[in-house]
Amino acid sequence: MNGTPKTRIATISELAVIFPDYSPRPEERKQQGKYLLIGGRNINDSRLEKTDKDSYVDDTQKDSFRRAIAQPGDIIVSTLFNRRKLYIYRNTDPMAVVNNSCAIIRTPENNDYIVSYLRTLKGQEQFLQDAAKATSGALIPRLSLSALSNIQIPLLPLSELQRLGDDHIESSTTDDLIVLRDELQSKDAQIAELREQLNASRGKEEENERLKSQLAQVATYYEDRIRKIGSQISTNDLKSRIVHGETSKFEFKSSLRWNLKAKRNDNNIGLATLKTIVAFCNTQGGELLIGVADDHTILGIEQDHFANEDKFLLHMRNLITDKIIPSVFQYVEYELVTIDDKRICWVVCKQSKEDVWLKPDKNTPEVFYVRSGPSSTELPPRDALRYIQEHFQK
Repeated sequence: MNGTPKTRIATISELAVIFPDYSPRPEERKQQGKYLLIGGRNINDSRLEKTDKDSYVDDTQKDSFRRAIAQPGDIIVSTLFNRRKLYIYRNTDPMAVVNNSCAIIRTPENNDYIVSYLRTLKGQEQFLQDAAKATSGALIPRLSLSALSNIQIPLLPLSELQRLGDDHIESSTTDDLIVLRDELQSKDAQIAELREQLNASRGKEEENERLKSQLAQVATYYEDRIRKIGSQISTNDLKSRIVHGETSKFEFKSSLRWNLKAKRNDNNIGLATLKTIVAFCNTQGGELLIGVADDHTILGIEQDHFANEDKFLLHMRNLITDKIIPSVFQYVEYELVTIDDKRICWVVCKQSKEDVWLKPDKNTPEVFYVRSGPSSTELPPRDALRYIQEHFQK
């Protein structure tokens, strides 16, 4: 019986190069200058912050200075005193030199695995724990470069790295996500090198297949990260729009089937959602959030008491299929997104090319709705006919 494959391990020194800090002489320190001197005090909650105690330095030709100039993708680790901190330097950060309270982990251009790993919440947490354990010194605790280089990093499959990275993406601000997306879009060196190796291996069938598989995995990983980041940017934007309330193209529903006042399932709750979808399709399109109250409170789809998310989505699909005529699936898309740790349903409706009707039940005539300001309005038959003639091409 085969057991679970054991995760391979590598030390930091096997994955990257560690550079020491730069210690400027007192006369080199200035209140203003070309480079900010980065120390542990500048790293807070994985952010780089300026303080009123900062010093600056100007250019010098010393090798130790040139090596300590921060580059995008550099992993800066605080090494002095007890609290370990971590920051991944960005191309949008001020020009900086790392001072003597930190060290730099610099990866080769064609292998930034350690950067991807340390961008995950679990990866950061584990690294900082290991760095704290490796810190020594009773009087002035310090993480030595030797101890830092021997910290072990698990070499996870890309699928597992993606899963861990999702938590980091979901907790990031829109500004952080935009920077991360730009970095990923420019990180094509690894893919380019794999393609060169693939071209050079023609005629070597086994090696060719191995490189093809590796290239596909790496390309898929970056594409998935970029898609995930784009989706999270949209979700963050959604949260800010909720604060500003409903409009003619943006509406909230507390639930899909649960009557919050009566505390029971209620078919009329579902019909109210369908009414909005029909009205959006008949007008200029719009967005509906299920799981958000009129007062902007994020309730989540948990209010509907479905066994799981799949049951919620199936119920949503069945409602649209059974009660909206004709089919609107080419105009209506919906997905579950996370806002403030609650799952809500985000429904996006495009304007239909034909008139759309709601069929509440077998014994009730079809009803025609349009948007009128921030509400959905039923049009009587004569008005509906006139509206259809004016707005839809047959």
